[in-house]
Amino acid sequence: MLSTFHGVELGKKGLNAHQVGMDTIAHNLGNIETPGFSKQKVNNTTFHPIYEPSANHPNQAGQIGTGVMVENIERVKDALIDDQIFYEKGGLGFWDAKQDYLHKIEMLMNEPGKPNIRTVMDAMWEGITKVVQDPTEIAARFELIERAKAVTDTVNHVYNSLSKLQEDANMLIIDKVAEINSMASEIAKLNVQIVKSEALGDNPNDLYDKRDLLIDKLSKLIDIKVERKNNKEVIIYLGSENLVQGPIFNPLVAKSNPDNKGFVDIQWEDGRSVRLGEGYLAGLLSARDEDLQGAMNNINSLAVNLTDAFNEVHKDGFGLNKSTDVNFFKAIPLSPYADGGYDFNNDGVVDGTALFKVSGTEVLKKETLAGTGGYLNFGPSKANGPDIVVQYQPTDTIQAVMDKINQSEAGVTAYLNHKGQLSLKAKFPSDNSFPEFAIRHIEDSGNLLTGVAGLLAGSGAQNSFDYKNVNGIAKFISPANNISFTPQTNPAGWMAVDDMILADPQTIAASGGIDTTGDGNPNMMNGLADNRNAMALMDLRYAKIMVESQSTFGEFFQSIIGDFGERSKTAITNFDKNDGVVQSLQNLKDKISGVNVDEELTKMLQFQHGYNASAKLVTVFDRMLETILRMGA
Repeated sequence: MLSTFHGVELGKKGLNAHQVGMDTIAHNLGNIETPGFSKQKVNNTTFHPIYEPSANHPNQAGQIGTGVMVENIERVKDALIDDQIFYEKGGLGFWDAKQDYLHKIEMLMNEPGKPNIRTVMDAMWEGITKVVQDPTEIAARFELIERAKAVTDTVNHVYNSLSKLQEDANMLIIDKVAEINSMASEIAKLNVQIVKSEALGDNPNDLYDKRDLLIDKLSKLIDIKVERKNNKEVIIYLGSENLVQGPIFNPLVAKSNPDNKGFVDIQWEDGRSVRLGEGYLAGLLSARDEDLQGAMNNINSLAVNLTDAFNEVHKDGFGLNKSTDVNFFKAIPLSPYADGGYDFNNDGVVDGTALFKVSGTEVLKKETLAGTGGYLNFGPSKANGPDIVVQYQPTDTIQAVMDKINQSEAGVTAYLNHKGQLSLKAKFPSDNSFPEFAIRHIEDSGNLLTGVAGLLAGSGAQNSFDYKNVNGIAKFISPANNISFTPQTNPAGWMAVDDMILADPQTIAASGGIDTTGDGNPNMMNGLADNRNAMALMDLRYAKIMVESQSTFGEFFQSIIGDFGERSKTAITNFDKNDGVVQSLQNLKDKISGVNVDEELTKMLQFQHGYNASAKLVTVFDRMLETILRMGA
């Protein structure tokens, strides 16, 4: 026969179970605003019955119920949705970083309501027009100088602002690496606590939530994959490597790269590179090394080509003070030597020649025939790549040969300068292992660059120019005024009007001249009121001399604005797309795991009634026991 106390025990177990239910609801409601919290529910089951099947089973009804027990308290969670969110957040983070920096680049390049490069350049061309109208008017010359200074100041400002953005992006990358390591370390510690708690038979739901919240934050920073196959450990993959495996985490290292301005690369501790995939960190690296650096390269190209083209024409003219061979914009060569010698490998010894542009001595026309056959070799466009070779035939026109060069990966642009001389000018390299704005190699197997253009001193490899050779300019028959050396690094940062022009506006070379010596360099002034050189400067506005795209200065700048506008639009579109997917998944997750007040209050009433009923049961059994005790008395 069962004890009368059995009923009290049944009631007590009911009280305990409903109390746990009420406590769980209170926990859910209390954490309704807690980030990463997943609602919890109590799973009840029947307690062990009386009696278990055995040889001494009493001869009476068996399997008598012994009440309720709390089996576990579990999180309401769908791991598949979480994994989908983690995956989509990688793309969201990538485009979040990209759209932020692309928008900043757009604002710097084409800041609305303020002077930008395009507007100040237009003003400078208008200033030249006034000098053309009256070359002897000093006021027009002062105005031109001020407008030219506005161009250089604006170019300096845009470049320096882009450079500052790039440095900020680099610092943010370092901060994000530290943040990633901190979160990965915390996840590893939580893995240890969770395994210990599970070993005791508990469900550490709040620890699960903390870990999932960290993984969620981590998934936006880097492209991760979570594996939960082993109950003893959670593995977080970054690429194919383990960032976290159970109690162990492998930290990332932000290591300075001297070949990239000292900016950091992301590596593992053993020096191996990290495959980041997508994520905010990858977006920052892309913005720093592609978008910002690309914008800076474009501004540098604009500055160096404007400086060189303007100076080339200006040096042929004469000022009111009869000065000639004067630069309009400051020219600061990379090399400190007159022959362009430079130490490319930074070992303290001059090992090459830094040459930006060279022009021949012969005056040609676009329709002039080559009259000879052969090939031009411009060396490799990529490290360890094949040489870029351009074939030419006797029936090819000079324009046809220039088109072949410009459509190749020669690393130079070919054009006829304002005197009609064939010119070769260095482009910005597509491979960072080559120096910026430096001609790499010029070789002619035939007579085009020697006899026809008057550029190289001889044919064949033995007479070729190569930037790795000292005193490379000795390979040319071009005079010094037809050679320009590679400018110092980042010309957009230091571009300025030449000091001689600033000191005396009369030095502005508006007048043309005559070459009486036959060396191609004018040495006799046409007259003080002559404006032919000023008109030649004016013609530069519509000359397609931007080497990167064979366009005018205005067209080149507009193409930059258009390019970054499209990039920004693409980033915004992709961000919105990823954000929409993440929000949809997040809403589904909240519907499953989020705390619903109405639902919790309904359950609270159920547990409250159950608790009251169990308490009533205990009271009834207490009275029954009291009756028995009184009968015994």
